[in-house]
Amino acid sequence: MAPGIGSGVQISLARGWPSKSFDSGRLFLWATITILGVIILPPFAYLLSTSLTVEQARAPAFFGFDNFEAAWSRSGFDIWRVTLIYAVGSSLLAIALGGLAAWLAARTNAYCRGFALVGALVSMSSPVIVKGIGWILLLGPNKGVVNEALRGLLGLQGVPIKLFGLGGMISIEAILWIPVVFLLLLPAFSAMNPALEEAASMSGAGRAQVIWRITLRLASPALIAVALLTFIRAMESFEVPLLIGSPGRVETLTTVIYDSIHAGFRPRYGEASAYAISLLALVVIPLLASNRLARDGGRFATIGGRGFQGARIDLGGWRAAAGVYLALIPLALVAPLAILFWASFLPIYEPPSMADFGRLSLNNYRSLLDRPQIIAGMRNGALTAGLAACLVVAIASIAAWLASRRREPSRRALDILCSLPLAFPGIVLGTAVLIEFLHLRFIPLYGTIGIMVFAFLVRFMPYGFRICHASLAGLHPELEEAARVCGASGLGVLSRVVAPAIMPAISAAWIYVFLNSIRDLSLPVALAGPRNPLIATTILDLWHDGKIPAVGAISILLAMLAAFLGWVFTWLTRREGNAI
Repeated sequence: MAPGIGSGVQISLARGWPSKSFDSGRLFLWATITILGVIILPPFAYLLSTSLTVEQARAPAFFGFDNFEAAWSRSGFDIWRVTLIYAVGSSLLAIALGGLAAWLAARTNAYCRGFALVGALVSMSSPVIVKGIGWILLLGPNKGVVNEALRGLLGLQGVPIKLFGLGGMISIEAILWIPVVFLLLLPAFSAMNPALEEAASMSGAGRAQVIWRITLRLASPALIAVALLTFIRAMESFEVPLLIGSPGRVETLTTVIYDSIHAGFRPRYGEASAYAISLLALVVIPLLASNRLARDGGRFATIGGRGFQGARIDLGGWRAAAGVYLALIPLALVAPLAILFWASFLPIYEPPSMADFGRLSLNNYRSLLDRPQIIAGMRNGALTAGLAACLVVAIASIAAWLASRRREPSRRALDILCSLPLAFPGIVLGTAVLIEFLHLRFIPLYGTIGIMVFAFLVRFMPYGFRICHASLAGLHPELEEAARVCGASGLGVLSRVVAPAIMPAISAAWIYVFLNSIRDLSLPVALAGPRNPLIATTILDLWHDGKIPAVGAISILLAMLAAFLGWVFTWLTRREGNAI
């Protein structure tokens, strides 16, 4: 291999400045590791330190476990029980419903298979807060469309469907995760060699026995991995517990952390940090189990050197019913957006009726430009997401290049540092970054959009790194070697050869970070204030103020933007051949 930064041979960054005693590539590697360490490690160090620091009104602070004791005495075991029930219940329900949909789409001749796939892809791009508010308008106790219809058509009294409670939280979280489960399990069922199933059928096993003893066991690594993923994400879920749990006085660890920071005259940062460390411990255990399972997945491989063509199961008379079930996936996206679309044209929200068609207008969309709060949220949201996306792709692409091209054992530190934020829920990371810059007052980021750019940089670094690293795996080093032979410096190779070659992956990573920074609420809710609102916090404030038509208008525009960016991201990743 020709010398350069990526090759591990000692040569300087400047063209034609070889040296046997100075390895600029190693220096560049350690500089990148240092930068990542300075960005990623301090928030969690400050979080741990704050959780163990006991503040006193008229005495010096001291180290101890008083914050953990206060957190436990305030909530007892109930908060842990509710959080675990919510996470386990929603993940199991999502696996059951989404797994069935994935099996129908991959292994049967059910109708609406392509329709379900498109609906799942579009649904992933829609912000959770938008869909959550939409489901409240559909299933809410007072003016919820479904409850109103049940009371009117069936003469039921009271609240037929009780949304605000633990059962409603589990149901809505599961519905929101069905498209993700569907997309993650679809490749596992599609790539499954049907030879074992056919052999079982020829041996006299019935269809139910084949599915239970063969299909599900072959798919068990994927099922367990997706179940662990949904459990982890439900544990760190914030939007659903806030929107649906809080009105029913049901709290999870994420909402308790939020209340510890925002409730009362004085934020309880010590208790918030103690809750955050506890939530982190609960998330890390299944995350480690998921990684261990991924390493052992080869034991369940069924695709070998011989080709195969899977035959779809003929459902016969059940084909139409299966198609209706698959159509529920796009319906779960359309229903909450449809009611928000209706609300966006009304001066005052009312459930849909023929009498209100005369009141429909575009005034809410026109008035968006007249509301300083909304303009500030949209401007700050776009600026924050754009800056965070640029920083993530710049740092992650360099880190991924060094991790894939260097040969020193220290290169593994890049992977570890870039993967570390995966273990930290959004509300935990937001709390950690908030505490960090409360201590580092000499860095003027507290209360500005800069603190949110930094938080999004840390949060989405793993995804940018993985996307770029996957693309670099398909780029042969010969291109870089040829450039070095022609006299290109290491940075020249990176900027003129590597970056253009993986530009689709870089673009996909940028869109992914931008899209998720726009739609994320768990970070801004801890860091945003009156001087630095974002789109997600603006929607939440409008919702709390009862301005449902304005919420509808901004939500529809945001959903349209997210759907477009999600489509571009999907197109880029398919072109690049990456599995995200």
